[in-house]
Amino acid sequence: MRRLLLLRHAEAVPHVRTESGDRARVLTPAGQEQAASIGRQIATLDLPTPIQILCSPAARTRQTAQGVLDALSNAPAVTIEDSFYSAVADDFYGLIHATSEAVQTLLIVGHNPTISEFACDLLGPALQSPQFSALNRGYPLAGLTVFDVPGNWLDVRPSTVQPVKLLQP
Repeated sequence: MRRLLLLRHAEAVPHVRTESGDRARVLTPAGQEQAASIGRQIATLDLPTPIQILCSPAARTRQTAQGVLDALSNAPAVTIEDSFYSAVADDFYGLIHATSEAVQTLLIVGHNPTISEFACDLLGPALQSPQFSALNRGYPLAGLTVFDVPGNWLDVRPSTVQPVKLLQP
């Protein structure tokens, strides 16, 4: 069974107007620990391989992905997906549907509100269960939603995935 993981970036420095802009915002020390913590939790999930990571080009998402990579024994492939920076939930479906069938675990590292909207769309009624109800208050920094995908990546939609858990640092 395949696994789909949706990860919001960890805590970043506040947005201030700079020449480098929002994409250059880096993780705070607390954010670096959040990324390491969620990475350690991901490492315990016994994920099927091969694993692919799709990541926004923003510094904070790349640093969050690195926190995950540092915790995994087999470094998976990381693809920087420029469209993730300004993506909407429907864009995620397109990228997931285009994922190679050889990939067994797909980790998406992105931003709110898109990560939250996409996770809530996939969760559907499960969003009301105690296990996922925390998402009703907003998607937590370095929060990870895990889904089982019984079929092909091309078939991913709310009726075909199975919500597994929500992890927080």
